[in-house]
Amino acid sequence: MNRKPVIQKLGRFQGRTIVISDIHGALKTYQKLLAKADYKPGQDRLILLGDLVEKGEDSLGTIRYIMEQTKAGEVYPMMGNCDFVAKNVLYSYRLDFLKKVLLERSHSLIHEMAAEAGLEPLNEQTDMEQYCYELRKRYLKELIFINDLPHVIDTPDYILAHSGIENETTFADDFRYIMTRFQFDREDKHFTRPVIVGHMPVSEYSILYPSFNPKLNTEKNIISIDGGNVVKKAGQLNALILGHNSLRFIHTDLLDKVRVLHTTTPDNRYSFYINFSQGEVELLEKGEEQSLVSSPYLHRRVWVDNAFLIEGKASNYTSYELPLIAGQTVHLVNIWGHKAQVKHHGVMGWTDLHNLALDPVEDDQDLNW
Repeated sequence: MNRKPVIQKLGRFQGRTIVISDIHGALKTYQKLLAKADYKPGQDRLILLGDLVEKGEDSLGTIRYIMEQTKAGEVYPMMGNCDFVAKNVLYSYRLDFLKKVLLERSHSLIHEMAAEAGLEPLNEQTDMEQYCYELRKRYLKELIFINDLPHVIDTPDYILAHSGIENETTFADDFRYIMTRFQFDREDKHFTRPVIVGHMPVSEYSILYPSFNPKLNTEKNIISIDGGNVVKKAGQLNALILGHNSLRFIHTDLLDKVRVLHTTTPDNRYSFYINFSQGEVELLEKGEEQSLVSSPYLHRRVWVDNAFLIEGKASNYTSYELPLIAGQTVHLVNIWGHKAQVKHHGVMGWTDLHNLALDPVEDDQDLNW
């Protein structure tokens, strides 16, 4: 397999450019975000930063929808690491690895193709060569569409990639280093043009509280926009909207929205957030509801609710309490006992249940830069 990155060069565009990453087969969320952005096919340029499919509930519908969108012009989907399953099937590439991934993944483009085609659900005894052959016979159009997606979009003003790049000239020698970089924003790199990426949920960069909003690193010229859609319960699908000398973003999700009853002003001087990728902790003292742990990531000893301690990790846990204003609308993430995790303007924190009216309401608010 040729591992040289595929680069697509685009010229400057006079209208708006809308950049979205990591749709992950969430077609309803994607369509909702496009409507919120007032996307106009042919008048706006739409760039999709990869991970179009996998993990969400409608990967096949999503890829077909995007294929149809490209016919309008100025729609540029890109390859992400999750989209690579299409290459695995198309080329019968690393089939043992593909089987392992699919057996562990409940929602996949490949599962959906097999179900629609009437094939038996994949299991340990599945002959992967025959399985992929049957899928190629029926879904060659979709598989080739994904296979042919570029890894980098290079414009005079921006560079766009799924997870990151090595440099601004060759970008990388192997497409792997464009699709699978870990926490690109923390690499010791600086760029002359903004590099816009997805892949790593931006909440993984949070320390004091979890934020799912795009992260703008002006020092390094890196913009990270993956809001954790599908992969995080509190995640959202972000759209970065680029205009003439302007930049803003909007987001959406499918969480229930509830009304705030009471204004709160919590003391968050010592708040913390332990993310997924640096969730390892050492248990120091086991309590009835909370335990004292030491976090190498935070360089602190903190108390964590026991419900969030799993196999030596305290991932996706925060002590942050969200300040609220009576009458505003927040997104309901989880309910734990007498507390709830809620999200407002892309930031998640706790509040007492008595601060909320739990009947869902219809309200959505933009957050702009």
